[in-house]
Amino acid sequence: MSTDLHTLSGAYAINALSPEEADEFSTHLEECTACRDEVRELQDAAARMGASEAVAPPTALRARVLTAADRLPQLPPHVTPIRRARSRRWTTRVVGAVAAAVIAVTGIGVAVNQLRDPAEPSQSVAGVFDAPDAASRTMTTANGGKLRVAMSATYGQMAVATQGLPELRGRTYQMWAIRNGRPSSVGLVEDLSKGKVMPIPAPGTTVAITIEPAGGSTQPTTQPIIAMDPEAI
Repeated sequence: MSTDLHTLSGAYAINALSPEEADEFSTHLEECTACRDEVRELQDAAARMGASEAVAPPTALRARVLTAADRLPQLPPHVTPIRRARSRRWTTRVVGAVAAAVIAVTGIGVAVNQLRDPAEPSQSVAGVFDAPDAASRTMTTANGGKLRVAMSATYGQMAVATQGLPELRGRTYQMWAIRNGRPSSVGLVEDLSKGKVMPIPAPGTTVAITIEPAGGSTQPTTQPIIAMDPEAI
């Protein structure tokens, strides 16, 4: 890992590191008092945020927060004895300012876990395609249909326009997010004219569509008519 381990305390405090990063940072904590203090203070701040009223945040909030975090890297803490107390006070003030900004923007208290598990999308398929930063592709399915797919980082959403899919009788199209070989249902495409919108999947996720019995299935029962890599759109 090339990243300065001292800069990972914030992500570690809210369980936003990969398993490999979390293991390496846990080892680092055993030797770094400054990072242990910082993680404890950040976790306390996150707990106070999560203790406020828990309601669903705007759909695009997660993507915007993570994008901003990527653009503003955390500075490593001062680890010398003279600087440590000042660094902790500075960190606490920054966390408080960020918490206040999030509450001001949303008008509500948002639990940290809710940022990692956003509510159902509110944008329409057309809305995602019309986003200023939308990237789109047209794809052919195995059953002779056409799909148009768009991604918008601003909205944090992926849209699939399904007007070009063949109509089905007694069957239904079902979308899946497949990660590490494990499929999770995204939902049925109940109206081909409306398509489907979903949060942008995590890196390494494949989005697939299968043809299932009416009402859908808990697991895919047929081979996908298409499998998409969102990162390639």
